[in-house]
Amino acid sequence: MAVRMLSAPDYLLCCDCETPCYIFEWKEGTVKEAVCEVCGNEDEMTFLSEEEYEAYAYSGNWSYSGR
Repeated sequence: MAVRMLSAPDYLLCCDCETPCYIFEWKEGTVKEAVCEVCGNEDEMTFLSEEEYEAYAYSGNWSYSGR
């Protein structure tokens, strides 16, 4: 279940520590670069927008393994 947003969200959620992250680069509806200041995560595949995070979390199949 993928949620695509064309405009950049205000923040992304780090899937490693579930912290909102405000340092990221968003291009053409996807994360190009991101940094979590809490846990140091820099893997752009492990960041989700709030909408993506909620879609995964409420699907009942929360087992994040990338987009």
